[in-house]
Amino acid sequence: MFHSRIVCHICWALLWCLSGFCGIATASDKPNIIYILADDLGYGDLGVMGQKHILTPNLDRMAAEGLLFTQHYAGGPVCGPSRACLMTGMSQAIGYIKGNPGGDWRKENLRDQDVTIAEKLKEAGYETVCYGKWGLGPQGRSGYATQQGFDHFIGYDTHVAAHNYYPKQLCKDNGKLELTKGTYSHDVFTDKALEYIRREHNKPFFLYLAYTIPHSPFNPPDIAPYADKDWPDVHKKYAAMITRMDRDIGKVLALLKEKGLAENTLVIFSSDNGPQSSYGTGPNAMTRFFDSNGPLSGIKRDTLEGGVRVPMIAWQPGTIEPGLSGHVSGFQDMMPTFCELAGVQPPKGIDGISMVPVLRNKPDEQPKHDVLYWEFIRMLPNGTAGGRQGVLHVGENVKAVRYGTNSPLEVYDLDNDLDESDDISRRATELTQTLKRYLDEARSDSELWPHKMLEEGWAPPKSSD
Repeated sequence: MFHSRIVCHICWALLWCLSGFCGIATASDKPNIIYILADDLGYGDLGVMGQKHILTPNLDRMAAEGLLFTQHYAGGPVCGPSRACLMTGMSQAIGYIKGNPGGDWRKENLRDQDVTIAEKLKEAGYETVCYGKWGLGPQGRSGYATQQGFDHFIGYDTHVAAHNYYPKQLCKDNGKLELTKGTYSHDVFTDKALEYIRREHNKPFFLYLAYTIPHSPFNPPDIAPYADKDWPDVHKKYAAMITRMDRDIGKVLALLKEKGLAENTLVIFSSDNGPQSSYGTGPNAMTRFFDSNGPLSGIKRDTLEGGVRVPMIAWQPGTIEPGLSGHVSGFQDMMPTFCELAGVQPPKGIDGISMVPVLRNKPDEQPKHDVLYWEFIRMLPNGTAGGRQGVLHVGENVKAVRYGTNSPLEVYDLDNDLDESDDISRRATELTQTLKRYLDEARSDSELWPHKMLEEGWAPPKSSD
């Protein structure tokens, strides 16, 4: 059953923008797949999720025409492990990339033996393209997009490169795409995606549209439609970036309908983690102003709900029935889902679960996760590392977090305490011990992010609430 606070938070928007009922129809054996990923978009940053200030009419309409997931989780609380989880179907518990790169790009990227969604879909006869932020390996290395199954790539190969919205050039396959001065890279990705959709396709395609909005820096070409708002400039820029992205996603959906591709194209929209954590003139001022994490506590880098629970919309007219789904899902589920739709076996050893039953309006047939896991590691000023871990017991809908492996768990009942303010660990001792055993044992070790880096804790500041 959905948590009542979330349903109240979003149902009003679905009611006003839902124009009609779309029945179930038989889809092609191999639908086109478009996965659109925002960067640092919070759970509450969309109108359909309760946002009151930022205009997102196209995503709201997409949610009204599609299936809106109320408890979907990113692969991690920061970009690198989240995108690795998405591409490989392996959570932070078992995946190779457990944190953001720390400098050694020769190691901190996907390896030759890592299997991505793009590789599996190519095996199934798909054409695969990526426009936007890749971040899983630089050009010339094993983790680079065209080394990991993509036929074509235009965008940023690394996280650091993606912090510049006005670059002189972008990666283009194994070369470079030169840009004229003042070109906003987000617009390039939209134009390339629209150009690609307009082409004649003789095989199914997978388009991974990895936008960099609304990640900092906040410097869009204009601040429409917020120029007249009595807000700090940074707030206007943040809102304008999201509305610009919403406008362009609307163009993608409209073009699919125009080309007669909508009914045979699954489009999924989500965000790679919670809202960014250094806004405005004070700690998290913009997050609070826009209520970017909605009813949740925590932000990017937190293993609290606000750091990892993200919006997700699945849209395919005639196949996906409009509505809300409380199915607990994560980025790792995209790999087996897309593989099943494409008619190919997913890689062995992943921990994702196909969501095809719930997408086909058969929720009673949908397998469920037992647990979901996240972590975050950062270097501390004294030269050591500090860590955070989080685990969700899906059946009980109970969340545990801890700050350092030697620290006690904080345990929260999400059905009754969505903002994670009432620690029940001392009142639910048996469940707490079960979750502790999982945190102690489930994580595979990593050469780059060894378990010892989690020993010292890094607790969130009070301002992250």
